[in-house]
Amino acid sequence: MRNAQCIGIAACFLFWGRPCLGGSGAEPLTFLNLDANARPVALGGAYTALAADVNALLYNPAGLARVRRHEATFMHNAYFQEIKQEYVAYLHPAGWSLSLNQLSFGDVQKTTLSDPGGASLGQTTLSDLALGAGYGHALTESLAVGAGLKYIRETIDSTNGDGIAADLGVLYALPAAPGLNLGLTAQNLGPAVRFQGADENLPFQVRMGAAYAGMLAGRASVLALDVIAPRSESPFPRVGVETRLADFLALRMGYDGRNEAGPGITAGFGYLFKRGSVDYAIVPMGELGSAHRISVTFHWDTHAESIDQSISLPPQNWAK
Repeated sequence: MRNAQCIGIAACFLFWGRPCLGGSGAEPLTFLNLDANARPVALGGAYTALAADVNALLYNPAGLARVRRHEATFMHNAYFQEIKQEYVAYLHPAGWSLSLNQLSFGDVQKTTLSDPGGASLGQTTLSDLALGAGYGHALTESLAVGAGLKYIRETIDSTNGDGIAADLGVLYALPAAPGLNLGLTAQNLGPAVRFQGADENLPFQVRMGAAYAGMLAGRASVLALDVIAPRSESPFPRVGVETRLADFLALRMGYDGRNEAGPGITAGFGYLFKRGSVDYAIVPMGELGSAHRISVTFHWDTHAESIDQSISLPPQNWAK
């Protein structure tokens, strides 16, 4: 019974957001704002100004303009209460990207007010899917813009809700402060989604971020700060720090102000090799358990321009 209650709380948290856990707001489809890939997650999700890799489509599509190589990433999220998330993305050096983000609750016990145990009701399925595509373009040596489009499907039992959402992003490297980037993203723009006979608004939010790459205690490091302003919630911060301990190892910690289920602390590491990385992140979720993400990222065709995405911000000259 307790497990069923936890799954119910988890479903409420992921499908309809924080109100089920005592927060404000009541928008569905909040899975669109769920973090993916272990590196951004370990950094608390503070990735708006740091998105200069295959994850840019999810955090700031303007970052797609900064990469001069092919990249692909695959992530598995062993979420709390046996919920699973799968994320796959590909980035082309021409500046375009594709992604798939899927969340599955597996088989969930049906319940009603008259039958809270659901012994005679059987089971149902809950799942979310987002298919994305986007493009980033460098307007000047310091300024890049980007846009992404997502097809969304949310399924509860035999009922589906489908829709389209768009993201717009800007990324700016300060010429007077090498290593410092500013980012701005508007996410989930679009019409309401028809679901179970009602029109449901998309979970629109604005992300503002700053990131700096430099030396910390003699080690190459990255500091990142985001402030996220959802339409139906108060703004909240995200903070992340990454430090290179060796040529092959990066440690990461962060804070996610959106995580009301746990303390908000995030942590992880990355094992770096010549053609990519293996990354891990853990996010404590209080009574719900912990989320464990592991991702594998590959890159190739680096002869065009060598960019060390594992720790540094890309050079300011993004022009193609």
